Amino acid sequence: MWSRRLAHHKLHSAQLDTTRASVQAGFAGGRRHAVRGSAAGEVVQRVAVPARLRVSHGDAWGSSSSSSNNGGGSLSTQSGVAVTGYLYNTNTIEEFKKSDKGELLRSVGAEILQAIQDGRATLKPELLWPFVLLSFADLKKYHFYHWFGFPAVTADPPDT
Repeated sequence: MWSRRLAHHKLHSAQLDTTRASVQAGFAGGRRHAVRGSAAGEVVQRVAVPARLRVSHGDAWGSSSSSSNNGGGSLSTQSGVAVTGYLYNTNTIEEFKKSDKGELLRSVGAEILQAIQDGRATLKPELLWPFVLLSFADLKKYHFYHWFGFPAVTADPPDT
C-alpha cells in the first residue's frame, strides 16, 4: 500500500518539511468489461470499471519541486499513463483539516493555465493533468489521512 511509502517519505525525507513534493502515479481511464458465463462464453453482463489513479506506481515519492515542475507524465504504463502530482504533507491533523483545498487547486490550476498560455503544454501534454495530494501521517498510531484533488481549467462565465 502507498501508506508505507508515505510513512517512509515522512520519516526519512520530508520529516517536518511541509513544502510541496512531486509524486508519481499511474492513471488508467474507465472502461467496460464483459463478464462471460460458463455456457459457450456468452456475455452475461457488461460491468463498468471506473478510472483509477494508483499512487504506488514505481518510485512514487520524489523530491521537493518548485512551481515550475517539468512534469513526468510522458512515460506510459501497461494500463494507462504515468502522471505527476503534488504532495502537500502536513504535520498535524489540525493543519490538515484547516488547509485551504480550494487554494491548492487554484494554484495548480494557474500553473496548468500558464503552461497552456506559454506553449509548454503543446510540447509536454502531461502538464495538463497534475493532481494534488494533501496528507497527514500519524506515524504513532499508523493512521493516514489524505485528500486528492484534480484541478481543471475552466472558462469564466461571460458577464451578464
